[in-house]
Amino acid sequence: MALLKDKISNIPKDAVILSRQDALKHQADVLRKWKHTSDVWPIRYGGAILASFSAITGMYINNYYRTRFKLFQYGKISSYLPICVLPAVMSLTLHTELVLPGVILQDECVLCTELRASSIQASMGLVFPTVLAPISIFSLALRYGTYDIPYLLKEPMKAFNLWKIQTKPIANILFGIFIAQALAGSIVTYLEAKAIEKLRSKNYQHIFSLFVMDLLFEDDIVQIKKG
Repeated sequence: MALLKDKISNIPKDAVILSRQDALKHQADVLRKWKHTSDVWPIRYGGAILASFSAITGMYINNYYRTRFKLFQYGKISSYLPICVLPAVMSLTLHTELVLPGVILQDECVLCTELRASSIQASMGLVFPTVLAPISIFSLALRYGTYDIPYLLKEPMKAFNLWKIQTKPIANILFGIFIAQALAGSIVTYLEAKAIEKLRSKNYQHIFSLFVMDLLFEDDIVQIKKG
């Protein structure tokens, strides 16, 4: 079956009109069953690659703050889960839900999609773990008494200044990571888009033609599935 884009007036009698969600489901199923992994690896593994970048950054940030606040072996799992695992999960989820559909269906501005991917990855890959780190690490340092930490609720400015002082030595590194994460999000999205174009360029249009719009009015462009 082929997925085509056309106006209602041009739809063949044997065509089946699909919503955007149905078209996305159809195309995702085609990609999932595609035999040649080399053709579709960015689509299948791109989100996981970005998630691993977020996890690695989270590990670096977590280890840095744990060392600065002398936590040693105290509460390792308690800090790794929010600072490493959560950003990785969010990177994968947001990329899959907010970026990949536009890439697969090719119904959005390419530059807009890449910018969205960059923003998501930079946020989840650096900003999110950097915000989570002081909350988690400060709580552990207070609990185990490894460092003189101001109470977050009673003395928020003192706690913020302490975080700023401890973060300053790696400020340039964090900025570099921010840029790298943004580039990673853009590059992975670009490779995903190229993978879709590659499939189409190999004369696979009879089973993989990618366009979609929801059916709204008489002259709207709609997604059809033709047997």
